[in-house]
Amino acid sequence: MRIAIFHNLPTGGAKRVLDEQVRFLSQNHQVKVFTFDLPETKKGTPANRRLVKDFNNFVCLYFYHKGLAKKIDKQKFDVVLVHPDKLTQAPYLLRHLATPSVYFCEELLRIVYEKQLAFTADVGILKRTYELLTRNLRKYVDLTSAKSATKIVVASKFIKNKVKFAYNIDAFVCSLGVDTKTFKPTANKSKHMINQLVFIGEKNNINGYNFAKQISLKTKLSLKVISGWKLTDAQMANLYANSLATLCVSYGEPFGLVPLEVQACGGIVLAVNEGGYTETIINNETGFLLPRKIPVFVDKISWLTKNNSRLQKIRLAARQHIIKNYTWKIHGKCLEKQLKLQ
Repeated sequence: MRIAIFHNLPTGGAKRVLDEQVRFLSQNHQVKVFTFDLPETKKGTPANRRLVKDFNNFVCLYFYHKGLAKKIDKQKFDVVLVHPDKLTQAPYLLRHLATPSVYFCEELLRIVYEKQLAFTADVGILKRTYELLTRNLRKYVDLTSAKSATKIVVASKFIKNKVKFAYNIDAFVCSLGVDTKTFKPTANKSKHMINQLVFIGEKNNINGYNFAKQISLKTKLSLKVISGWKLTDAQMANLYANSLATLCVSYGEPFGLVPLEVQACGGIVLAVNEGGYTETIINNETGFLLPRKIPVFVDKISWLTKNNSRLQKIRLAARQHIIKNYTWKIHGKCLEKQLKLQ
């Protein structure tokens, strides 16, 4: 097949998924990647910068995607794999393509669908009205663009259900993967690591940072916070494998690459019993799914420190679980099948 791939993704988990998809599909197909980024306006007052940014997102971006769609259509691709645009979520591109398209929907536009991200700032009525208006406009852009796709593919049943609710479309699930040759058990290179908990993500509410911090304080264990993709994969593997546990406590996590990486390394993952976490962790066998209650997490961490022999069995089972079910090859084959539009 001749496959065009579009994205405008920031650095992070979604970008890793894209890179792995390109790597797999390029083995047997002709793949061409299209991307871009609008320059950020830095001049003027905050209000003026916001107006310019919104004009770019709602007007300039629309016409850019319209032109890009014509360019892609002229090149006679068999299918276009479309990833989100960080400026709109579902890209305008989907509306304008004549070529069949598959929208890889990592998540919905969270600021309009999740209560944790609802606008609650204490501001004047004018600013509040403008914020709510632009959020509703972004919701409309995302909805109409997503519904224009020939097919929607998601990474989890959790997001499949959300897509059905928001777009009234039945999406296809292709679970994500992990590189088990890189993310693997490693020898402990630092003894203090066994007395620390790991938290991956920005220090904000949606990622559950305050929740993780409270667990750290209650257990009197250090909390190693990693954000911004500052470590190499090998360093992350060492961190996962040799820390006491990794905390996965985001609200509404669409899928979660971190639990896969932890399990592949034979690490211990403690996750809230919510979202995509419930689909990749087998409770009490490859990790632990717990209610979002600090005392429950504290008790489980205490249990971890006293049951090393049981943990060794979980570590082994976790890695085998990932090797069997969650590799990039498995994901690639599933995606390839969906791109054939059969």
